[in-house]
Amino acid sequence: MKTQRVFKVLNSPAPSDDPTRGRILEAAREHFLRLGFSPVTTEAIASAAGVSKATLYRHFPSKERLFREIVLEVLREIEAGIDTLINSRGRNFIEKLAAILSFMGIELSKMSGLATLEMQRNAPAVWKEVETFRRERIFAKLKRILEEGRASGVFRDDLNQDFLILVYATIIQEVMNPATLVPFSLSFGEAFRMIITMMVEGILTEKGRARFLSRSAGISPKKSRSQR
Repeated sequence: MKTQRVFKVLNSPAPSDDPTRGRILEAAREHFLRLGFSPVTTEAIASAAGVSKATLYRHFPSKERLFREIVLEVLREIEAGIDTLINSRGRNFIEKLAAILSFMGIELSKMSGLATLEMQRNAPAVWKEVETFRRERIFAKLKRILEEGRASGVFRDDLNQDFLILVYATIIQEVMNPATLVPFSLSFGEAFRMIITMMVEGILTEKGRARFLSRSAGISPKKSRSQR
């Protein structure tokens, strides 16, 4: 039931073209992306938008409601961007995958002001929507990419695809979390790119990979060298 309510919100129509509402959203987005949730005041947003606090509250009953609207707007933009890249016809699969990963890294970097530890503490309902969106909307699109990669012969077909998605989703869910990243001084974008590098390219150098494969095949490094 909760998931259904979340999707009802995420699939709701974009805000109307009311110019006053638009100015409020524009000002709020600039403040929230730069500062996060708690440091921003409705007074500052109203002033930047050129409206009174009373006008702001007529459109948005609370700061959290306004913050939520900005977060959902950013998430919709990310989803639309991924859809555009997935459906693009002018790129082969590798080019498409690289473009999607680059796009996601950039967009996650932009969200660093939104997805902070204090957001989890002070706007937990909004953070939960972010997690749900990421898990049940973005990951579904990544599964589509895996299927396309397997069909084109780029991804291995001896690995269970659903399990790969589970592993990837678990890593992203646990690591792409403000509480996890704080000790490492990594932005969301930096962390995402590091995860992708490790998952796609691995952690071994060519030399290390050769040694590992030799050992896993039961061949000692000494014997392997003498055979070259």
